[in-house]
Amino acid sequence: MLLALFSALGPSGHGAVSLPVQHNALALTVNPDKSVGVSWTTTSFLGTITQNVSSLFTPGYAIHSSSNFTQQSSAVLQTTRIQYQLPPPSVGVFKSISLNDTQNGLTGSGSLTITTNIPTSTITATFSTSPTQVKANVTAHISFNQQFFGGTPLANQTAFRTAWNRTFGNVTWTDKIANQIENATKHFVTVTGFNGTLTSIDPIQATVSIGFVAVPYPTGTDFVTVLDNILAPFGGTGLDPIFRSALTLQTGETVNLNYNGSTYVLTIQSTTNYVSDLDAQVNKLKAQYLQPLLAAFPAGTAPASLVFLNATSITISQMSTTSDLDVSAGTSSTSLKGLLLKPPTIGSNTNFTIPGLFQTMGNAPSPGVNITLIGGSDGTNEVKIVVPANTPQPSSTTSNSATWTNLQDASTLSGVEFQVQPVPNSLFAFLVSPVGIAIEAIVAVAIVAAMILYMARRSAAKTRLPTASGPIMSPGVGPGPAPPSP
Repeated sequence: MLLALFSALGPSGHGAVSLPVQHNALALTVNPDKSVGVSWTTTSFLGTITQNVSSLFTPGYAIHSSSNFTQQSSAVLQTTRIQYQLPPPSVGVFKSISLNDTQNGLTGSGSLTITTNIPTSTITATFSTSPTQVKANVTAHISFNQQFFGGTPLANQTAFRTAWNRTFGNVTWTDKIANQIENATKHFVTVTGFNGTLTSIDPIQATVSIGFVAVPYPTGTDFVTVLDNILAPFGGTGLDPIFRSALTLQTGETVNLNYNGSTYVLTIQSTTNYVSDLDAQVNKLKAQYLQPLLAAFPAGTAPASLVFLNATSITISQMSTTSDLDVSAGTSSTSLKGLLLKPPTIGSNTNFTIPGLFQTMGNAPSPGVNITLIGGSDGTNEVKIVVPANTPQPSSTTSNSATWTNLQDASTLSGVEFQVQPVPNSLFAFLVSPVGIAIEAIVAVAIVAAMILYMARRSAAKTRLPTASGPIMSPGVGPGPAPPSP
């Protein structure tokens, strides 16, 4: 995630895609505890790209997605929603599409149902996954329509049977497809079942079923091992324990997909539960991935960016993202907020710099990035941003922020200082102010005077002498009352 964010600013990020107009804005909120909140937005005007794909998408096509993490007492919850606004079709083929899926790591099951209007057909699929098997079964009830599907296998009974006998009804063809899957996975996956059955057919309709089963190879391994083996030639050796650790972070997931044929809206919603200490576990995974890379370099020669990322802790449990694409308008936008970094700093707790952060961000493609540094506050202390004279001066400032427009080299901000000061209206700021110190002195004098007066009175009470003359009789001692007269 960090690599993706910082590479977006470097030469290998957005600069690799030629877009006519693109605006990138990065806001970094530096807090008194030295943590850094990250907010990122990108707005693109697609220009010629829209023209190139206009033949593929009619006006009205748009995609919106959002994802939010929420920290709860017993878990971290991620909710994701993707909505496709499809343009009104010339003919409403699909009536509805519904997908339900439940997963826990590599184990899960679900179903997919598709109904069409022209012709009226229903396709139902069920699937299940486990660490050692992927299985799917599809049943389709298909109606023929010569007028709508003329020239295709769905035009009539003869065309459908001919196509079926060449494909799913042909063992040579199904074996070829199975071999292609095995070759694509470097033979670390074996297809043990791939076949079709033509259950019934008549001049109006047909019912078919298709089955598929795949297992990892060699026997005794699972799909995590398969993924590790496939990535090995590309430098992914040793990722098996990282994959397994990552899978344990997810404790459950549900996915639902629905298409409404009257509104032309396709919606995908997912809810994922993670362990309650997700942030701590993610940082462990980060270290588990980066430390072997760092160990491969001789002492003192590792890239500064890797050293920085290894020393930076991240918090994602409050992160959220959005994405919008409007093909007909030719605009695209993405945003990220809520990501929190705790990078290494230089200096004291009250005056520090973060050179590693800006050096890791590096150069940005033209026209650059709008970078805003914001001084955060915790209610007691706040951060003041100080830009040295030998640092590029900001394009604009506010009482607690500084913005550089179209900055192409973020490393030039390495010398910016972040000074932690008491909030002016806080109790702590008042107590350390001249007025507060004077009031504290007056209160202290009053307390001391009161204590002296109290001690003086107490001492006087102990040494006070009685004023009556003669002996002092103890209670009950002395002449008694006179006797009564006879």
